[in-house]
Amino acid sequence: MQKEMQNKITRLLYELNALDKGPVNLNSLAKELGVSLRTVQRDIRTIQEAEFPLYSPEAGTYAFIEGFSLGRIELSDKEASMLVFMSEIARSLGQKFDTSFSLLKKRLLGVAEESPFFVKFASGEEYPDTPISKKLAEFIRLREKSSVCYRGGKRACYPVRPLKIAWIEGFWYLLALTDDDKLLKFRLEKITSVKGLNSYFKHTAEIEKLLRECTNIWFEKQRDLSVRLEISAESAKYFKVRRYFPLQKIEKELPNGKLEISCHAVREEEIIPTILQWMPNIKVLEPKTLNEQIKRIVQGYTKEI
Repeated sequence: MQKEMQNKITRLLYELNALDKGPVNLNSLAKELGVSLRTVQRDIRTIQEAEFPLYSPEAGTYAFIEGFSLGRIELSDKEASMLVFMSEIARSLGQKFDTSFSLLKKRLLGVAEESPFFVKFASGEEYPDTPISKKLAEFIRLREKSSVCYRGGKRACYPVRPLKIAWIEGFWYLLALTDDDKLLKFRLEKITSVKGLNSYFKHTAEIEKLLRECTNIWFEKQRDLSVRLEISAESAKYFKVRRYFPLQKIEKELPNGKLEISCHAVREEEIIPTILQWMPNIKVLEPKTLNEQIKRIVQGYTKEI
């Protein structure tokens, strides 16, 4: 038994040292070690289960993932072989011990666990973690009316009810209501100062609803512009599963595969960029004024080029 253990440790030592030098072919490795291919395959599986990052560039060949080496993690091949061997023993001692030993291995190997998921967000401004943004967050939590001074606005300072700090299309905004319930949007980096007014307001869930409905920063409290669009058969599948326009709704599925959809916008600027993005697979059916505006934009562009 002791000799068998020693042989396994010696093999693992050789195999890890070979992997550290580059890709290894299992058939060749088995011949070098004087053991069966099955034995080497079991060893490779043991090394993988010990959480050493291996991949197979081609059938029968294994290598460490790019950027990984025993030298980089300051682990000798002898120490690495013992780590693999102890990992196998840990599994036989039960889940509790195995879990603890697995955490230890992660710390020793320094290999971040790769997530199978990736979510792509639009790149944009980093959150400005400044005294101003901290004050705004506090005023929002306390629901305290505030005076917001803004660079480039129609006036120097605005008395408002701060509602949310929102990241929309790569930019940070403060969303706030005036005393007459007008919705204002301030680019966070343009706010020069803010102070509390020692006056408080009731929470409104209306802003949550508006944010859920919006597709860009052009949203307002009222959506009075009703729009009807035709989507080509090629693009219909996308509009069946995702909302590209505010309050988007499928009105008709036509026999030729096209869709007729409706939406409700605050103003034409809210949806024109999205319409242009989907051309030529989209057509404005109503209102005619919007269709004419799209035509002018396209004609102006083609004239320029």
